[in-house]
Amino acid sequence: MIKQIFAAGAAALFTIASAQAGQPLNQWLGNYVKNTDGLHSLSITNSGGNLKISVKGECTPNPCDWGEATATAYSTSASVDPASDTDSIIATYNQGFATKTVVLDNRAGNTLRAHVYTRFTDNSGRKDYVSHVSMKKAPLIARPLPGGPIIATPVKPFKEDCVSLNPDTVSVEQKSGRWKVVDGSHWLLDAGSNKPEMDRAKQIIQHYGFTQHCFIGRPDPSLSYWLKNGAAPSGGLSGEDCVNINPSGLSVQNSGNHFTIVSNGNHYAFTAPSQAEAQEVIDVIKYYGFTKSCFVGRPGPSMRYLRK
Repeated sequence: MIKQIFAAGAAALFTIASAQAGQPLNQWLGNYVKNTDGLHSLSITNSGGNLKISVKGECTPNPCDWGEATATAYSTSASVDPASDTDSIIATYNQGFATKTVVLDNRAGNTLRAHVYTRFTDNSGRKDYVSHVSMKKAPLIARPLPGGPIIATPVKPFKEDCVSLNPDTVSVEQKSGRWKVVDGSHWLLDAGSNKPEMDRAKQIIQHYGFTQHCFIGRPDPSLSYWLKNGAAPSGGLSGEDCVNINPSGLSVQNSGNHFTIVSNGNHYAFTAPSQAEAQEVIDVIKYYGFTKSCFVGRPGPSMRYLRK
């Protein structure tokens, strides 16, 4: 509790101490890349008043995706609307082993400051800390249109719904009579009474070093997939139950009350409640180049993952 109060107080201190005057919220929106070490990139969006921040941290060999979190904008006074005078923006990310609170302030020109407060929740003994990072607006890339003029389009990070995890700390535990794979206080998978399936799932997570569990559509996702530091896992593991998929041979069929993603015109690979969500499944598979769809337990697998 003391740590939480201290972190909240520290965040408020940075907000109050901001040296720059507030700016309209729409001037904060956009994509930012690192100006100093500490974060790889972040994106601020506001759709219909739903303010969100997507963050990618600095990991080796690829940036690690923290996912997207709902954010709150603050003005300098209770009488001022943050939409017209934003002084700071705050969002919090639960990574399983830690929570990270990002405070954005000091926006001036094409730069802003990000203060990242890390509070460990994995009983590792590591000390809570804060890092201060300078971010700059991502440059525009000029791309020619066929038969038309060159236009500038922003560098846009891939949008995902992901939960971070630490493969080194995942464990199999029985909670309320059900066997689960958990990472700290966050449970990742549930196999009911089938402990061997959860033991196998833990083995797979640690073999591939998964650091993110991602979804298309929740709470009943059309696709659940796992990444290692923002990249598709590759290789293999003895005894895997996998089927081949062809990223370039996927198509969508209207099956009445749902839409089916078909591989090579005859293999029913995935289903989705809408055509847009089905197309998003295809986009993700193509983006990462997944060629294998794998299972733990069939029918009704307790874990499904994709790999190259």
